[in-house]
Parts: sequence; C-alpha cells; structure tokens
Amino acid sequence: MKIRKARKEDLKEVAKILMEESVKKPYNEKFTPGSAKKDVLEFFKDSLYVATDGEKIIGFIASHIVNSDKTKAYIDELWIRSNYQGKGAGKILVKFIEEIYKKKGLSKIRLTTKKKAKSYSFYKKLKYIDADLVYMEKRL
Repeated sequence: MKIRKARKEDLKEVAKILMEESVKKPYNEKFTPGSAKKDVLEFFKDSLYVATDGEKIIGFIASHIVNSDKTKAYIDELWIRSNYQGKGAGKILVKFIEEIYKKKGLSKIRLTTKKKAKSYSFYKKLKYIDADLVYMEKRL
C-alpha cells in the first residue's frame, strides 16, 4: 500500500468510495454521483490523500487546519473500501496525516464519528479520546 496526494483524475474514484461506504449503517448518507464529486472537490482545497494498492485507490483521508486556531487540524473524512477494512489501511492514513501536522507544529487533531460506528473503536485504538464537545443535530 502507498499513500499519495490526490490528483484531479482521482475525483471519480474517491467520490465512488464516499458514496459506497457512507451509505452503510450507521451513517446512512445518500450521495448522488454529482453531490459526492462536489463534496470531494472541496477536499482538494486542503489535504486529500489516497491510499493505493497497485493502481487501485482503496481509501482516502481528507483534513484541514482549523482557520480560527492554526494549532489544530481536523479530519474531515476517512473512508476505506469494505474489502480493505481491518487490514491497516485506515491506521496508516491516520498516522500519515498526523505526521504531516506534527511536522507543521500543530498540537491537536480533531474529528467526529458516531459512537455506534466501527470507526469509534478504531479511533480509540489510535488513542483518540472523547473531547468535551457534543455534536448535535436536528432533522428539518
């Protein structure tokens, strides 16, 4: 597995991963090909890296430095194709992005996840802790 900066020609494949993986429980996101591409295009503005197995993109991580506090970064998205989950790809991507921000002198990295998602225990294993923040939403 290799990690590289995403290229514009990766847009379709990264959007496909986002659509296919985020529709599953507990996320239940419903992207169209167009809306997924639109979301992924936004990630190109900051840091978007892909994990590859040969020429095949198997996952991606998108992150950014927080505008209001340049000592903090935020992981926006981390998605790995189902058949590669549990094989270390996600861990490698997270460690990769942590190193980038550590070298830039940042002191914290944040993210959100659902407690019922597999990603919650995944991040716990990587020593992420529950912060004193509460993510709330309301269906309109």
